[in-house]
Amino acid sequence: MTQFYSLSLTFLLLHVNLLLGLTQGFCSGIRVSQRLHHSHFGSKTGGGEDGSARGQSEQKNIPSSKNLGALAPYPMESLENGGKITLVGSGPGDPDLLTLSAFKLLQDPEAFFICDRLVSSEIIDLIEGEVRIARKVPGCAEMAQEEIYGWAHDALSHGKHVVRLKIGDPFVFGRGGEEVITFRRFGVEPNIIPGVSAAFSAPLLANIPVTHRGVANQVVMCTGYGREGSSPDLIQYHEEQTIVFLMAVGRLRELCERLIRLAGYPEDTPVGIVENAGCPSQRTVVGDMTNIADLAAIHNIQPPSTIVVGKVVNVLLDSHQYEGTEGLVK
Repeated sequence: MTQFYSLSLTFLLLHVNLLLGLTQGFCSGIRVSQRLHHSHFGSKTGGGEDGSARGQSEQKNIPSSKNLGALAPYPMESLENGGKITLVGSGPGDPDLLTLSAFKLLQDPEAFFICDRLVSSEIIDLIEGEVRIARKVPGCAEMAQEEIYGWAHDALSHGKHVVRLKIGDPFVFGRGGEEVITFRRFGVEPNIIPGVSAAFSAPLLANIPVTHRGVANQVVMCTGYGREGSSPDLIQYHEEQTIVFLMAVGRLRELCERLIRLAGYPEDTPVGIVENAGCPSQRTVVGDMTNIADLAAIHNIQPPSTIVVGKVVNVLLDSHQYEGTEGLVK
């Protein structure tokens, strides 16, 4: 009998793990502050931090933002019911790099926060109000964006202060302008709080200056993904030029191959990757165009990561800092 119960328990645990594994594949998630278990505007939020309890069928019924009606005849800072929205940049990830205005907003227990999945856990933990997190993973970004608009529209219609929290600066490859246009269509003029962009802060936190006299006199910011997942046009090689790539670590190997083949970059051009800039888990990996993709794979580098291409990578970093570590800076 004891053996029977033991086998039954093992079977049950296997099924529970299988179900949990299946639910982790959903495109968007929801996190509710431990202080709040229900939405202020009436709908039960439910689910864990990964949104596993929400169900796949709900994902398939996300309405298009174009079908959501205007809440006012023209864009206004605050709706008649008190609903308003603030678009906030959270910086590269370190809470100490939040602007004072952003930090004050995070302390509002009555606000409704809609966050990108790459906003650091250290910043998420500072939030006092209800939190929803959209996981914009490759292949699901457009659907997650539509869900963000749906959450915002619902909250605004119930008079909530919506805080749209984005990593870095909302307007540096962050769809900030697109969101402003959509929110205006809802009848709301967002308040804007800029954030510290990872394009400049992440390299500096890793001891990589993006400019240096006699080494680099110009900086170009690029994204790794264009509209609908396309590859953006590449900037041709210039010896005294630094290129900073955001949202590109997922196609690093392809990017390096294209830079060599199409943009004339020498194979020995230094490349640095800064992962989780400013957070306790920050890591920096250094290599060149030929090996950086392999080094990133060895160290399992993940988003959010900032890629720096150019001779500035080695200006302040000594080679002994990453000798014998397969490119990982000590």
